[in-house]
Amino acid sequence: MARRIIAALAALILAAVGVFLVINYANNADERAMGDQETVDVLVATETIARGDSDDLATRLEVRQIPRTYVADGALESVEDVEGLVAANNLTAGQQVLASSFVTQEELRRSGDYVVPEEAQGLHQLTINLPNPQALGGSIAPGDTVGLFATFELEPPTGWVIGPNGDLVWDPDAAQSNDSGSDDSEGGGDSGGSGGSESITFTDLVLDKVLVVRVEGGYLATPTETEEGGEAQDTIHVTIALEAQDAARVIQTMQTGTVWLTLSPDAADEADIDAVVPAAPSLVTGVIE
Repeated sequence: MARRIIAALAALILAAVGVFLVINYANNADERAMGDQETVDVLVATETIARGDSDDLATRLEVRQIPRTYVADGALESVEDVEGLVAANNLTAGQQVLASSFVTQEELRRSGDYVVPEEAQGLHQLTINLPNPQALGGSIAPGDTVGLFATFELEPPTGWVIGPNGDLVWDPDAAQSNDSGSDDSEGGGDSGGSGGSESITFTDLVLDKVLVVRVEGGYLATPTETEEGGEAQDTIHVTIALEAQDAARVIQTMQTGTVWLTLSPDAADEADIDAVVPAAPSLVTGVIE
């Protein structure tokens, strides 16, 4: 009899222990499940964002609550994390934004795969070839904006002569001598006056903040580059994006003048200069002593 009572008590104890273990396992499973479902802030694209794009990111990205178990490594939590950056690759609607999804414009440029901004995609693209020193020594890359300077050498129109200060001055005698020279073939070679024999050289800014979209022959070292021997070629081919009228001006300039490029960042003020004309001294005395 006593044995039966002991066996019954043992069975009850084992049953109670079993129930406790089952309940404890179920509670832990609920906690584990709830832990996986805990939500965190994650930055997500609300529409397609193309590589190189940085327009209106605040309206095209939003913070969403996503279960922690579904959060990708390196996911960002705030729109402020991408301020001043551009998309490193194409993003689709609903895609989580990672730290590697956005880079600086400089990093994108150095990747060698520049994406032409939407506002420049409808422009004419013109390639000009320049000696290395005239193209920033080759340290030029897609995405740069440049100033295009040119130096010309032209003969003044008939009747105009170069004054001592380098400016053009109307000279009736020069005009008369040219007119008379047209009727006298023997004296025509010497009767043109200073207007026919002297030329004027001047330098001026043709265009400013021109977008560079492609470069061949240049060299722009990356911050981590350790290899030696990298250098720009003697001649750099620079492709720029222009309105049609500006493209015509550049072509004419390349045909008649000498072109130099200067780096003109977007943050720099718009350039407004006067053409530079070398002034000739009225007297040689004192120039060479």
